[in-house]
Parts: sequence; structure tokens; C-alpha cells
Amino acid sequence: MTVLDQTLISIVIVNWNSGPLLERCVQSLLGNAPGCQLILVDNASADGSLAFAENLDRAELSIVRNDRNAGFAAGNNQGWQRSQGDRILFLNPDTECLPGSVSCLEHTLAADPGVWAAGGHLFSPTGKSQEGFNVRPFPTIGRVAAEMLLIDRIGPAYRTSGARPAAGEGEAVDVDQPAAACLMVNRAALDSLGGFDETFHPAWFEDVDLCRRIRNRGGRIQYQPQARFAHHGGYSLGRLHRQDFLEIFHTNQIRYFRKHHGLQAASRVKRWIVAGLMLRSMLSIVRSPFSGVKRSDAARTFRGAARRIARLHEAQI
Repeated sequence: MTVLDQTLISIVIVNWNSGPLLERCVQSLLGNAPGCQLILVDNASADGSLAFAENLDRAELSIVRNDRNAGFAAGNNQGWQRSQGDRILFLNPDTECLPGSVSCLEHTLAADPGVWAAGGHLFSPTGKSQEGFNVRPFPTIGRVAAEMLLIDRIGPAYRTSGARPAAGEGEAVDVDQPAAACLMVNRAALDSLGGFDETFHPAWFEDVDLCRRIRNRGGRIQYQPQARFAHHGGYSLGRLHRQDFLEIFHTNQIRYFRKHHGLQAASRVKRWIVAGLMLRSMLSIVRSPFSGVKRSDAARTFRGAARRIARLHEAQI
């Protein structure tokens, strides 16, 4: 793809305290995706991660600075609504683009108008494919139960349910949900759907919801294994208290089921989540799942999250 062609591509990065990984992400795009429009939305970071950008030409990188953490969904919406491209790549700040990967995703969308979105192949800095992260089936009550009760660790039933193509091999294939750490979407689809649902705040499940709505409208989503991106993962997450993460993640998980499957399904999922968190609390008395954390503290974390989620009422989801 020529540089002229790539003016059709806008890349949106939402940053919240991503440290030095943000600069590595931006530099990889400047070097390996020339001509693309880069838009960085910063959610009131306090770690100095934007310092490098002071030396960049604003023609290379546009920055939107929020005075509060508006959330991942709202940040992405701010980005794509300011963009000019016909294709918008939503990219996490802890990723690094390999040569040709952005144009590979664009070609995937251009090749078939029925494909509304495409995700790339994410691999760890050591080169290992992130199998459980690249492609996942849409959540079901059964899969939530299996995960929360740790049944998925016993057998392959949960892990193999739904299409999960071999990472890094073959042609693009239709999937339910590629990771939104690297997801290119047609502007027409975003216009039609209204972008990300900002009620999934501050993060998690807004990407699942967007993919579900694309599929509900008849659009297809593909996983493109030839579009390769290194993904460090977990840097910003490390700044959240573990109990806060558990509460936010599972509350948005319940909210997803409420939106797409109704209140009864959401209530069932909430019960499985609470049961699973209490199970983890009891197991933590024997062995802490967190490195360097006392068993009693780990148990208290799970128990506290379970109690808070159990008290959620209908208006909160």
C-alpha cells in the first residue's frame, strides 16, 4: 500500500498512564504505517507518558487531552469522531505495529464490503501468540459459569467452544470477537452504530458490545493473522487496585448480559460471578493467586468484590 492510500486510515490510541509503552507504540506507527492519521486521546494521565510527544510535529500526531478519565469507550469515540479516515484502527498504547500490518488490515476490509471490522494477530514481546486474547467467542451464561467455577481449567470444553483459528496461520477468517487492543472498523459501521457504548465505564466489555452489535446488524468481523502486533499488556491495569478491577470488570460483564440477553440472564450471571469470587476467596486461604500478596489479603480482595457485586441492583446495570 502506498503512503497516499494510507491517508484513508486513521489510528486512535486511548492512553491512561501507559508509561514508556505509549512512545514505543507511536514510534512503531510513525515508522511502519507512514501517512496514517494518528490521534492520541489522553485520559488525564499523571505518569508523564505524554512527555515524548512534545517533540513531535502536530502533523504527525494529534492529541486530545481530557481533564478526567473519560473511559476507554468515550476516549475511542472522541478519537474516531475527530478522524478523517474511511477506516479507523483502534489500537492499545501497549502495542507495537510491525511493517505492513496496518495496510494488511485495511486490505482485509477493502476486499469484502460485508466485513465491517478486522482484528490483528497479537503476540507477546517474547514472540508467543496470545491465544486466549486474540479471538474469543461471544460470552454465554454457560461460559461464565465454567470460568467462575474454574471448570474451564479442568477440560477443553470452554476453551475450544466457538471459532478460534490458529494464530499467525492462513487467511483471514470470520470470528465473533477479536481483541479491541487492535481492531480496525469501517467508518460507515461506526456511524451506523454510534460508536462505542460509553456506559461500559471506565473499561471492559465495550469492545464485546461493539462486536455484538456489528454482528446483530449483519456485518461480519474477521481475524487477520498476517497483521502482526506486539502486545505487552497489563501496564495500565497494574495501576488499579485488584478489588477495583474485579468490581469494574464483572459489573460491565453483567451489564453486557443485561443489554443483550435481558435482566434474567444478567441476574444469573451475577450469581455465578459472586459464587466464583467467593470460591476464589476460599482457595486463597490455601494459596494466594497474587505474587507477593498475603493469603488473607487475597481472600479479602475476592470477598470484598463479591459482596459489592452481590449488592448491585437493577438500576446499576
